[in-house]
Formats: sequence, structure tokens, C-alpha cells
Amino acid sequence: MRFEIKLRLNAFLILACLILPGNFKAAHPLKMSVCDVKLNQETKQLTLKYKFFWDDLEAYLEKQTGRALNITLATAENHQLLATFINQHFYLKMNGVQVIPRLYKTSVQDVVLIVECLGDGFKPAATYDVDLTNRLLLDAYSDQYNLVRFDFWGNGNLETMRFEKSEHRLQRKIAE
Repeated sequence: MRFEIKLRLNAFLILACLILPGNFKAAHPLKMSVCDVKLNQETKQLTLKYKFFWDDLEAYLEKQTGRALNITLATAENHQLLATFINQHFYLKMNGVQVIPRLYKTSVQDVVLIVECLGDGFKPAATYDVDLTNRLLLDAYSDQYNLVRFDFWGNGNLETMRFEKSEHRLQRKIAE
């Protein structure tokens, strides 16, 4: 009798280990994304590097598309899905000109998906009037917030904008 119970318990644990990891993702208490906007001083190109908790973004995109995804894989389909998501939820104007993020690379570091873009339409200037709407995942999680950090002069002085559900559009003048 004891042996039979132990055998059933072991079978249950093995089955649970096979089934559960695919159905549940580890939860983390922090809901945020970070975007680093940086001017490459040599090329004068603007880069935008978005950092998401990949499980949060994947769950949101699965809900939007109605299908199972694995956004940590670098595929053409994921590339297009991520580019569309960013362009629909992140709208940047600098000195009155729209900067359009063009995705060129993704990578994964532990629990973070990094999406790197070039800022098409950017023109270097002495100062920047920034008008930014950032709705990345704000409609998905009630406690989501987003940081955007600007580095135009490479001197370590970052200008940071924080976005929350109640404040998804900010305007600011940035000067050295």
C-alpha cells in the first residue's frame, strides 16, 4: 500500500513537472519597460534600445493576436510583430519632426528582451523639443510604468521621462 502511494505520488510529480512549466510563467513584481535613446556621436544616428520583461510583452501580444508566441526567437514574424507593436505605442517627435523607430536587432538577456532600433527622420541639433507619447504596455498592466532616457551628448547626463497610465504623453526641452 505504501509503495503504491509513493509510486502514484512520483508519477503525479513527474506529470506536474512536464505540464506546468509550459502553462505558467514565473511572475515578477515589477512592471516596467526602459527605452534608451542615444545619439551616436560618430555616425550622428539616433538609436533607440527598448528593454522589456519578455514574459509581460509576450503575454500581451498573445492576447492581442489570439495565438501562442515565443518572442524570444529571432524570426521574421517576431521582428515584424515587435516593430508594429513599438510603432503603434511609441510616438516620438523631436523639433517638430517625427522620429520613426526602425527595428534592426533583438536579443535576450535573462528575463529581458532587448529591441534595438534606428531613429529614421532624426536630425541632430543643439537643443531638442521632445514630444513623446509612450503607451508601451500601459493598457496591459495597471502598475506598468515606462522610462525613457535620452543621451544626446554622451556626457553621462541623461534626461529621463517617466510614463504611467495617467501620463502617457510628455513634452520637454532638452539642452546640453
